[in-house]
Amino acid sequence: MITIRSTDLEFHGGRSRTAPLAWGQEVIWDLIRDWEDTRSYAVLIKWLHIPLLLSVGDVLESLAELIRRHEALRTMYHPTARGDAIQEILGSGSLPVELVDRSVDDPKDYASIVTDCLERAAELGFDHDKELPIRFSVILQDGIPILLTLAVSHLSADFTSAELLVTDLTALLGARAAGAPPPPARPVSQPADLARMENGPQGQLLNIQAAQFIRRQLDRTRPEMLPARATPVTPRFFRGQLESDAVAVAIGPAARRHRTTPSAILLSITSALIRCVCPGPNYPIDVMQGNRTTPELAGTVSNLSQGILTVIELTADSFAALVRHCSAVLAEARRYGRHRQRSTLDMISAAGARRGCQFNDTWSALPGRPTRPPATLDELAATTRSSTFSWPERVPMKNKDLFMGIRGTAERIHLSLFADTALLPPGDIRAFLDTFERVAVTLAYEDPTLELIADWFAESRARYAEIDRD
Repeated sequence: MITIRSTDLEFHGGRSRTAPLAWGQEVIWDLIRDWEDTRSYAVLIKWLHIPLLLSVGDVLESLAELIRRHEALRTMYHPTARGDAIQEILGSGSLPVELVDRSVDDPKDYASIVTDCLERAAELGFDHDKELPIRFSVILQDGIPILLTLAVSHLSADFTSAELLVTDLTALLGARAAGAPPPPARPVSQPADLARMENGPQGQLLNIQAAQFIRRQLDRTRPEMLPARATPVTPRFFRGQLESDAVAVAIGPAARRHRTTPSAILLSITSALIRCVCPGPNYPIDVMQGNRTTPELAGTVSNLSQGILTVIELTADSFAALVRHCSAVLAEARRYGRHRQRSTLDMISAAGARRGCQFNDTWSALPGRPTRPPATLDELAATTRSSTFSWPERVPMKNKDLFMGIRGTAERIHLSLFADTALLPPGDIRAFLDTFERVAVTLAYEDPTLELIADWFAESRARYAEIDRD
């Protein structure tokens, strides 16, 4: 038997204040305001184990400490008459916590219970004007806490923040189980602190520099990135996802061979494949940046991620040259990535440009990534048999023509390509991701030529040309 009830979690001792939205929060606020169905995008979900022998009260005390440390978790967002929002940080308050108790003889497994909790939390979304932006579910067996799930609004956290919350909460629960005092909170900038800086002279300078950089990119781009290549299907936008242990193993060695970052290798593979379908000589790409460039931002729980328009040249004569170019593009994106996106979007729109492709790599920031591949290419290629492909999402409308998202766990990377099927039909989406894996695995040992990558993509396209779209 499974019973579900609710208990109140109280938190005290925090600082209360109000502030405008920080730039990263504005990005999500505008998406939520302008798009009807953002629930799958606007809620981030995580789960973790609870050390044995802690009581429900122990768990609630740890959750209260987590909320006290991170102002973003005790913030309400109140819309203004101008369509903007003000964030209100509460010094104290309460929120309901779901308790899901499974008796020892119930046949339902914990994985299913966790999935139910996460789906329930994500499906509800958040009423940001009236409730706090986080939900917890404690999963028990006959009253003993076993697992914990959390769902946090994207207004209050990006993917790095969600990982930080799991890390902090794991440390708090572990200390309580050991009978030790909670580990000290690391000094961080809170969202209201960010908003104050961004509205001052330093923020104005960052905006001017970013606007100048984006203007230079606009001078190099064409109004349309990719020509239509097919009759779109219904619904028009498909997201294919390839989960691969092999790619997770291959990226680190490939980055070391090229003396660059894993993210630069991932962007280079993406660019080599777009080169197969883009008429060139370059294409604009919106590079998502975590914007955690200083020690006080490294541990900040907020949405700091935002994109910046860059341009990738497709004229490289080798993969090594493409890697050097993509490394330089990412360095510039890091330099100018933090800015007020509302103003630059207006500039891009006025120029008639389309920010059609977005690249978002959160996997490279994960700790504990594999470092050594098997001894031979054949051995690593054999591990691709454990890879899986799926179609997680099909929607009639999307705010990007192409979106390459790279997430997952340290050991298993998730390559996600969202595409307008007028540009990449479903079979081409599948071919793009399969070829991505093949290129990545090869790069752990040697560089394929750009011509060979094009041949691999063509082979895969032919294989999936009649892919079942249903």
